[in-house]
Amino acid sequence: MLCSSGRKRGFTLIELLVVIAIIAILIGLLLPAVQKVREAAARTQCQNHLKQIGLAFHNYHDANGHLPQGGKDGCDQPRHPHLAASCGSPYDTAPYYLPNSAHPTAPMYRQEYSWAYQILPYVEQDNVYRHTTRNVVRRTPIKIYFCPSRRSPIAFGNEAKIDYAGNGGAGTGSGSGVNSNRNSGVVVQTGQGKITLPGISDGTSNTIMVGEKRLKKDRQNQEIGDNESYVDAGWDTDVIRYSLTDDDTGTSYGPNPDVAQTTMPPWTTLNEASRQFGSSHSSGCNFVLSDGSVRHVRFNPNRTQFRRLTHRADGAVLNPDL
Repeated sequence: MLCSSGRKRGFTLIELLVVIAIIAILIGLLLPAVQKVREAAARTQCQNHLKQIGLAFHNYHDANGHLPQGGKDGCDQPRHPHLAASCGSPYDTAPYYLPNSAHPTAPMYRQEYSWAYQILPYVEQDNVYRHTTRNVVRRTPIKIYFCPSRRSPIAFGNEAKIDYAGNGGAGTGSGSGVNSNRNSGVVVQTGQGKITLPGISDGTSNTIMVGEKRLKKDRQNQEIGDNESYVDAGWDTDVIRYSLTDDDTGTSYGPNPDVAQTTMPPWTTLNEASRQFGSSHSSGCNFVLSDGSVRHVRFNPNRTQFRRLTHRADGAVLNPDL
């Protein structure tokens, strides 16, 4: 009678290494494709956020007869009798009353909050809008205010942030000369007039309403364009961006990608943000136009054409090929 051996032949070390190498190569080939799919999904979600913001602007316009204003660094008058005459610590710590609240005679300080606060009731966040505790409002993240390609919707530095900025216009928001166009966009400083959709003479399909703001990737919550809450930042680069450089030469620029910390232009310090639009996407920046449509603009577009896209009434003919 013949006896067969019970031993079974296994893989040799070399064969295992070959299999591992093949798997590593396959992962290396698939990873870029997976990353592209994830970025495409994130970009689509970002565009959906802007679509909702644009719809909120239109609903706000229907309810109030004008578009939401950008905000204001200052104090509405008349002042509350128990507060100091000028803004400062009393202004920062005082209660912020709402219309028809238990304090109907108190000034409505929240009128000076940014556009991102004003549209909260129109993005299904009325509970945040009407909360009587200021810090709760400032620290409550709003999911659609965050681009998924950049960061998660959580509080940073104990304050809720925003990755989108209103179109302040074809100026920089500082200086003089060409910068006098600081309120030439769709989102203007509170107290500087009220913009209506019919008042956008260049056409709502030719004018940016809100877009992604450029940030330093490793200076989030530190640079001046990302160091305040989305609601009470007032009129600054946390919630407003422009299409000109900080000089008075009229040099324009388009959206640019997020970068790591640098003191090279257009920044002069590590904690100073550019006033540019921009994003963490791989190819360009998302915008919602004043007609509610969403557009993806490639990085470093034609500068003259992009500037025209940020001015609501320059009368220039817009070339759609940015």
